[in-house]
Amino acid sequence: MSRPLTLAALLLSACASSNSTPEQLLLEVQTLTRSGDYQAAAKAAEAAKAQIPADSPLQEELARAAVEVSLASGLEVARTLSFADRDDEALALLAELEESFPDEPMVEAWRRRVQRKQADYWFEVARSAMASSQFEAARLAYERAISFEPDHALAPAGLARVELLEEYRAGLAEDYYFNGVRDLTEQRLDESENSFEKSRRYDEESSRTRRRIVEVRREKAQGRVAYAEQLVADRRYAAARAEYAEASRLDPESEEIAEALGAMRVEAEVAALLSEAESFVLRSEFEEAELLIAEAAERTVLQADLVEVAREGISSTRVGLLYQRALDLEHDFLFAEAIELYGEVLSGRDFYEDARARKEALATYVVEAARLYAEAQAATDPATKLAKLRQIETFWPEYEDILELISELEGE
Repeated sequence: MSRPLTLAALLLSACASSNSTPEQLLLEVQTLTRSGDYQAAAKAAEAAKAQIPADSPLQEELARAAVEVSLASGLEVARTLSFADRDDEALALLAELEESFPDEPMVEAWRRRVQRKQADYWFEVARSAMASSQFEAARLAYERAISFEPDHALAPAGLARVELLEEYRAGLAEDYYFNGVRDLTEQRLDESENSFEKSRRYDEESSRTRRRIVEVRREKAQGRVAYAEQLVADRRYAAARAEYAEASRLDPESEEIAEALGAMRVEAEVAALLSEAESFVLRSEFEEAELLIAEAAERTVLQADLVEVAREGISSTRVGLLYQRALDLEHDFLFAEAIELYGEVLSGRDFYEDARARKEALATYVVEAARLYAEAQAATDPATKLAKLRQIETFWPEYEDILELISELEGE
């Protein structure tokens, strides 16, 4: 089913189908303007101006109609921009229209409407900023709202409240600042820093407060450095590293502190390597321990003596184990093997415990046992033979086959 033709379409159809009168041409422009078809209205006005005689009284009405087309077209664009929240563009266009049509109430009315919309928007921005204690942002937003609508119902009061709060906060900032100065003078550094931080909270732009905070933190950093140096003297490198790290946080621009922190990181890692090496030594895993000690030796600056102590610890532990093994062999009457291990224990050193005396005693036993055994073998008298074997038994009961021989002799 076809839609009915609009009045504007009927008029255009009528004008196109016959010779239009000037009045009809003017009516066509006015009808198109009222229907919102401004592009067609502008074309119709141009066409009518060419067709209506120049001396016709209708030319004046046609000129007014053309002005209405231009005005209505501009207002429509401004409204569209505002509905799309492009209010800055809308206001710029309305300003141009006001220049072209200075006494047109519709232009002024739409300008006020868009400005009120912007004022309300910035008022809400200001309220949100106030809720989150962003007073500087709130003040700027209130000022922006008032710039759009000077007689806004609420924005001036909001601005006054912000200004009052800013004055109050400025007073608090001043009080906290001088509290910080007093604490700094008396070397109460934590309290001083806390006061300066509170002052900055109320006056974020204060350069003198920022300088004071830097000054206090540098003082605190030096205290940390002094304590770290004591810890280094006590060889507590991990604890010193923590103190230097805190000092670096307090004074991040100090190259000296940064360098000391780097050195302590290395020494703390070296201390950890030595500790791990000690664990390997306790488990008799000497190769692993030696690798760790070698790495520690390459990296350390301050613990070279501890590295040597660790190396000596490995050597001492190894020798101790050899010595204990030699004792075990000796007690098991494995004198030859024990003598060899006692020799290893004494390798590179003059003495270790009683290893040298034991080695020499065992060597004497070996020689003496061999001599007595040979004499026993050569003896023809059973009593003499038994006496020789009994002598060996007193210090080496498991020598050769003496126990069997003694048993045989005693059975005869």
